[in-house]
Amino acid sequence: MILKIGLALVVAGLAATASLTVAPAMAQQATAPSAAAADLPTYKPPLRGAPGGRVGGASRGATGGAPVSIELVSPDSHTGLTTNPSPTLYYFVSRPVAEPMKLTISAAMQPKPLIETAIPAPRGAGIQSVRLADYRVQLQPGISYAWSISVVVDPQSPSRDVVATATIMRTDASAASAAGGAQTPGRAGQLAQAGLWYDAVAAAADSAATDRHAAFDALLDQVGLRDAAAIDRQMAQNGR
Repeated sequence: MILKIGLALVVAGLAATASLTVAPAMAQQATAPSAAAADLPTYKPPLRGAPGGRVGGASRGATGGAPVSIELVSPDSHTGLTTNPSPTLYYFVSRPVAEPMKLTISAAMQPKPLIETAIPAPRGAGIQSVRLADYRVQLQPGISYAWSISVVVDPQSPSRDVVATATIMRTDASAASAAGGAQTPGRAGQLAQAGLWYDAVAAAADSAATDRHAAFDALLDQVGLRDAAAIDRQMAQNGR
């Protein structure tokens, strides 16, 4: 319930501040050809998807301030795939975060996390990214990893952390080759059809500057991250 309220507050706040600038863009969209929707990626989950999924996190801050909500950009009911040993991971946060934040990646039957490290706290609401290459992290093929983003509300009380979790698995790079190798405007769609969630999201993020986040937000919508997609779409329309 807190998660839905927090996201609703962000949507309402952005709408109130952007009503004058968004209206012209919406009017232009109303006259745009409906065929444009056919160019958006459609995610096709793997036929034999590994169990897993996504769990969001939400709580109030240590001082009882505005709720903070975190959603990881991942499938909601199965493990997302990547061919990249060091992919970029994306998450949504509902407000600027003043508290420390942490990235953790771990695998079952392994005694220590692959990584557990502090990450920069975002200065604004919206979609954020974490480049695993920056932390020299490499995923091994065929292993299902749990990755999480945490807001450390009280260092002395870990149970109060706001934690969002999802799963990821590295698969054979030939799957991406079969989807086509070149980085083209339709690359996100090709990867999404091949069931390579994290690769498709990365390709959509690469094209965000030219398509005003249309491909990226379409993928978010398809895995149930509709509020996050609506906020990101509105920010893109406002040039933020």
